[in-house]
Order: sequence, then C-alpha cells, then structure tokens
Amino acid sequence: MKHRIFIVLASMFVCFNLYSQNVQPTISDPKELAAVEQQKEEVFQKLFKDPTNLSLLFRYANLSIMVGDLEGAIGVFEQMLIYDSKLPRIRLELGVLYFRLGAYALANNYLKSVKEFNPPPEVEARVDQFLEAIVSAEEPFQWQQNLSIGFKRTTNGNSGINADFIEIGDFLLEVDQESKRQSDRSSLYNYSLSVDQDLNHPRGDNIQYFFSYGADRFDTFNQFDIQSNVISARRNFNLDEHIFSFFNLEDPVFSPNINLLRVVLNRQEILRSGRLSLDYSGQLDGGSSMLFSYYREEKIFRSGRQKNGRVNGVSFGQSFVWSGPQALYGYKVILENYRANAGYEFYENYGLEFSYSQPFLDNWQFSSKYSYQDKSHDEDYPLFGSRQDQMESLRFNMLKSMGACWSLNLGLIFNDSRSTISIYKRRANNFSAQINYQCFK
Repeated sequence: MKHRIFIVLASMFVCFNLYSQNVQPTISDPKELAAVEQQKEEVFQKLFKDPTNLSLLFRYANLSIMVGDLEGAIGVFEQMLIYDSKLPRIRLELGVLYFRLGAYALANNYLKSVKEFNPPPEVEARVDQFLEAIVSAEEPFQWQQNLSIGFKRTTNGNSGINADFIEIGDFLLEVDQESKRQSDRSSLYNYSLSVDQDLNHPRGDNIQYFFSYGADRFDTFNQFDIQSNVISARRNFNLDEHIFSFFNLEDPVFSPNINLLRVVLNRQEILRSGRLSLDYSGQLDGGSSMLFSYYREEKIFRSGRQKNGRVNGVSFGQSFVWSGPQALYGYKVILENYRANAGYEFYENYGLEFSYSQPFLDNWQFSSKYSYQDKSHDEDYPLFGSRQDQMESLRFNMLKSMGACWSLNLGLIFNDSRSTISIYKRRANNFSAQINYQCFK
C-alpha cells in the first residue's frame, strides 16, 4: 500500500510541475482562470496528506480539465482505478478525455468497459454516442457540405466608373451619367463540399479536397451576373520539428496545394486560372503561428488575350491569440509580379492585410479584415499613359450559429480602387445576408 501511495504522489507531482495545456481552458476570464489554478494547487497540497482520498482526486481531476490539462486529469483518473477498478463513472470520464485528445483506441476501450457495470439507460446512451463518434472519426474520409442562400445590396451594381472625366492623351472626355456607379440588388447562391482524407500516417498527414460553386445574380444589371467554380486539393505533411529549425517552429507543416478557378460573366466564360502554392506553417514561441507561402498562377482570359500571363508571388503572415477576449488577430504581407503577353500588362503588386476576430454577444462571431494593394505597371498603356492602381477594402462579418445545422452570416464590405487611369477607378459598398445549412447526409 505504501508503494502505491508513493507512485500516486510521484505521478501527480510530475503532472503538476510539468503542467502543459493540452486544450483551451473552459474559462476565458484571466482572473477566474488564476483562481481555479490556485484551487488546483490547494487540492494538490491536501493530497500529500491524504493521497487515497477519492473525493480529492476527483476534484483535482475536474480542476485540471477546467484549465485545459486533460493529460493531467487522465493521470489522476487512472490512479483512481488502481484503488478501485469498479468505478464506471471514472471509466466514462477517461473515455471522454481520451476522445477529446484524439486517442480513439484508448477511448473505445474505456467506453466499452462502462457497459460491463450495467449503467443507467441515460449513461449507456451517452456511451453509445461517443462510440458512434469514434467510428465516424476513424473513417478515412470526413466530408462536409454547405449550402447558403441570401441577398446582396451594392452601391455599384453596374461596375460604374468613379470619375467625371476620362483623359485620353491631351483630351478630357466627360463620363456619361449611365456609366457612373448605380446601386442594385442581387441574389447569392453558394454550395461547397469539403473532404478530408486521413492517410493513416504516423505523423497524422492528410489530404484536403474542396469544391465550390457560387452565383451572384443581379435584379437590374444582369449583364454583370457572375458564376464561379473552384476545385482544390491540399496535401499536408506534418514534419519533424528539427526540419528548417532556423524558424524555431513547433508542429511544422508543409502543404503543397493546387487551386483551379473558372469565372463566367453573363453566361460567357471570361477567365480560367490554375494556381500551385507551397505553404510552410507552424507555431512560434509566445503562442503565435506563422505561414510562409510561395505560389505560381497561370491566368487565361477568353477576351483580351494580351492579359494572359503568369503570377509569381510570396506571402508571409502571423496570427496571435488574445486570451482575454478569446480574440484572434494577425497580418499578412504579399509580394508578387505578373508577366503577360503585352508589356503594358506587366505589373508588380505589394499587398498588406490585417485581420481580427472574436466571439461577440450570444453565439455571434465577429470578424474583420483590412486589405491594401499597390500595383505599378511596367509600361505605359496605349492612349492612356502610365498606370498605377491602389486598392483598399474593409470587410466586416457577423456569423451566428442557430443550432447544429443552421447559421446566419451578415457581411459589410467597403471597396475603393484608385488609379492614374480614370476608367479603372471604382468604388462600391456591399451589404449581404446569407442563411447557411450544413447537415447534409
């Protein structure tokens, strides 16, 4: 018995002092979290005097779960079974905790063992739910579909010019009123299918497939109706941490992916593009994450073939967690160049993005993004002269979950495109509302 007590104390001392957060704590308020940590330490001190007290052990395990230390709680529950192997509630707790950590084989064993003790119907039903979830989680293909329908109100439904005059050489031509921006309403239709293939690799590698169809159909200016199709595949290689160690990354992932896009304007295809990108991402010290990407894209325009060409670009970004409000914020820097069939379509683009998101009110998720791009063309445009474009956009989204299958998405976008050539000046503000459904079987 003394030997077992020593094992319990030694194991718990290691768990407490080598504490690591396996999942996010269930408590978001820093003061409350600190208070729970203090309670956990106090219970731990009591266990030195009474290490076989099952009530104290259970309380210590629950406090560990609250602060996100699932592995610490598992260690305590397993020690409790040493004293009494006939504790179906503890076996159930262990099954749930191993399930949350993704250790499905251990979770399956503990959950099935609960049934050996003839549990109440409600407990058996909960066990069956988790056993079904394990079977689903271990399927090599996980897929999800999403269907959304909504409307959009835009201040520039006709893609009108945001200028009073167009300069051609030394002449100024007045822009017709019909060519200036006019508002319109459109209907939005979107469908997407996401498939995740588990490759049963020791490092957890997987392949992600994605397909989407979208349509934006205007009430008045239907000549600007747009449809788009996207098909993509992404292979994720989970790397050993010593690879590219100069980044000092934890859990590094290398992800080559290919993305195919087709755009149709008023039933006529106007663009096809194929993009290959190589992404490298991981966790940095201090809780931030990093993404570095190189990409190459081929663009084919059905009209104006002088614009056909190739984009080469790199981007670098970081995201950070603000634990207080449970917010996520970050930035991304973009550098790219475009080489087309005509020299005046060549350009260099410099971009910058800032993003921020956090939970808001009851079941709402707020997100925002500011984007800035600066495009400088290498040669003068025929008749119009030199061209340099500056584009800014500010996006706000409010997403509300309405049960397991439905959600509401409200969006507000401000776009402003400025240019040294007046015909490329555009400004538009859009408001959209969409209902999403994602429980297809």
